[in-house]
Amino acid sequence: MTSQYFIAGMMSDSAIPVQQSTTVIEIRPFRGGWQCFEAPGVQPYWTGESAKHSAIDYAKARVKFGRGKIRVLKKDGSFESSIPFNEYRERKD
Repeated sequence: MTSQYFIAGMMSDSAIPVQQSTTVIEIRPFRGGWQCFEAPGVQPYWTGESAKHSAIDYAKARVKFGRGKIRVLKKDGSFESSIPFNEYRERKD
């Protein structure tokens, strides 16, 4: 029996699952505070003692149902850590 998804030994484009793009959000120092950079125009920033934590929390909320990583930088701009995420890990179903 031949699968309905294979035509002449090839899988049709409609049967190939759509791949979701990978998002990278960067938490970086900015003007005496911390910026959550997602894309040009989507780059809020926070100041104060809990600014870095607030930026990370915001990034986690933005990527709740996505796929990619949050890159956290140190005050000097060097890499500190990476927080991977995907839609399956975040769901609490």
